[in-house]
Amino acid sequence: MYDVILSKSAAKDIGGLPQEDQDRIIGILERICISPHRHARKLKGTDEYRIRIGKNRIIIGINERLKRIEVLRIGNRENVYL
Repeated sequence: MYDVILSKSAAKDIGGLPQEDQDRIIGILERICISPHRHARKLKGTDEYRIRIGKNRIIIGINERLKRIEVLRIGNRENVYL
C-alpha cells in the first residue's frame, strides 16, 4: 500500500476544480494507493507519470523505496504539462 501525498500546488489545483471533478479525482487517488502502475502511464523523458480523468490529468511521482505517491500537479490536459 502506497501513501499519497499532495504537493501544495496540487492541493491548490484540486480546490479550483468543480466539485464533481474533485470527487472523481479523490476517488482515483484512493484507488491508486494499492497499485499505482496499473492506473498511471509514464511520461517520456521524465520520471513522472500521468493519470487521465476525462479532460483532467494528474501528474504524479512514484517512489518505490518509500512506497509513496506524490501528486505534483492536477489540471486540464491543455495546461498541466507546461
